[in-house]
Amino acid sequence: MGRTKTDEKSHAKELYLRSEGKPDVAEIAKRAGVSLRTLRKWIKEEDWDKQRTSVLITRPKIIEGYYKQLELLNDHIADRPIVYDIPDALLKGTKLKDKKGVEYVTYPDYNPEDFPIKVGNFPTSSESHQITSITNAVKKLETEVSLAEIFEVSTGVLEMVKQSDFELYRTLLPVFDDYITLKSKK
Repeated sequence: MGRTKTDEKSHAKELYLRSEGKPDVAEIAKRAGVSLRTLRKWIKEEDWDKQRTSVLITRPKIIEGYYKQLELLNDHIADRPIVYDIPDALLKGTKLKDKKGVEYVTYPDYNPEDFPIKVGNFPTSSESHQITSITNAVKKLETEVSLAEIFEVSTGVLEMVKQSDFELYRTLLPVFDDYITLKSKK
């Protein structure tokens, strides 16, 4: 029993989506048993590049990146030196002359900690906004199903069905492909 166009397309799609680096379309077309023109048509019509990005950039990798950003931001805030809001008059000092007429500058004694903190080890409004945005993105990613997961589960189900009922596999293959294509357009 020969392979159908659906089988060839499914095989080509899997090779394309899972390839490391830039996909070698000539090699994929050869392995799937289709022409280069046909393969390019499928890639364009079904936007396999978008699906490929969704498959390769996994949710755990994105979440890990967000956590690294939060860590860097929090470290920056914690390591920032505290700057007190000391009035300019105390910082500039006062010009005076000694008995011989030589000018000098004197600064009043003060304790910087007696003044309010101008910049400290707490987030600015901009940093607070960044923290909130990153935290919300992580929360959203941890609760939604990604296209990569849909693809992975679909592939697993299809492989299981293929081993026990090849005809059902051939029937379900275009359904799963259409579903993944639909989800990738959202």
